[in-house]
Amino acid sequence: MTDLAIISDKQQGLVKAIHGVLPNAEHRQCAKHIMENWKKDSHDMELQRLFWKIARAYTIGEFNARMEALKQYNPLAYTSLQVTNPQTWSRAFFRVGTCCNDNLNNLSESCNRTIRQARRKPLLDFLEDIRRQCMVRNAKRFIIANRLKTRFTKRAHCEIEKMIAGAGNCSRYLAINNFHEIDENDVTYSVDMDKRTCGCRKWQMVGITCIHAASVIIGEREKVENYVVEYYTQKRWVETYRDGIRPVQGMPLWPRMNRLPVLPPSWRRGNPGRPSTYARRKGRNESSSSSTNKMSRAKRVMTCSNYKEEGHNKAGCKHPTVANPPKRPRG
Repeated sequence: MTDLAIISDKQQGLVKAIHGVLPNAEHRQCAKHIMENWKKDSHDMELQRLFWKIARAYTIGEFNARMEALKQYNPLAYTSLQVTNPQTWSRAFFRVGTCCNDNLNNLSESCNRTIRQARRKPLLDFLEDIRRQCMVRNAKRFIIANRLKTRFTKRAHCEIEKMIAGAGNCSRYLAINNFHEIDENDVTYSVDMDKRTCGCRKWQMVGITCIHAASVIIGEREKVENYVVEYYTQKRWVETYRDGIRPVQGMPLWPRMNRLPVLPPSWRRGNPGRPSTYARRKGRNESSSSSTNKMSRAKRVMTCSNYKEEGHNKAGCKHPTVANPPKRPRG
């Protein structure tokens, strides 16, 4: 677990380059890869359960309470988790107003999977395949968005119904200036309906009302859908894919210019050995293999085939060589 504290110079340079080009961009890490490397040598499911509670905490108070629970359960695991920079993968430290609470990199993994075959091609063909994939995807999304008959997207409607169902577990107490106090499992949260904020931070981070705000809205006999940001509406979905990528004519149909054509690269002998599979290099916090059926050699016990002792092999055996017994004849 000590290698989690080490970040390669290449990764640091990449993060600095992103901050240089996009100074206001928020840098997050994938919580799943952090968890897999953090408990790589342990099969305790309780550690995994505590980790996801920490990663999904929306407030600093919840984050500290769940970290304290981890410290009491396993002090060594608590110490090793501190060096993973929780500010980059726990929701308690994410910026509000982004309409995104995702702490996984499923989007980038899906992108790498989509362009896997294109990466085997030369540069121009590689870019052309990506352009064509983006063009087709945008066109299909535009068709799906136009066919949608509901006000919000399907996933947003599922989240809204989930918040409405969870509002039944809350108790509401009225305060002045359109403030409300919501009690959920003996924990109270302050809801400001004028500013549309909640003490749990989920409403202002995601843009969809939390169960505390939904409890207030239902108590006021209003619709929860009226307090969801327009980011999730069908209208915004159509506007996102309205201006897609236009098709491109083939190279033989391009207009001829009085210039020298692009020359092909000079010939060179290929690299010896089997060609690479062009698999993406795994990062510091990613597992080196996705297979769960392959056993590790980290804790295996060697047995000497010469003297039948454990702890060494035949090459390092200090005993005299023992002749193997003769093979039993056939028949």
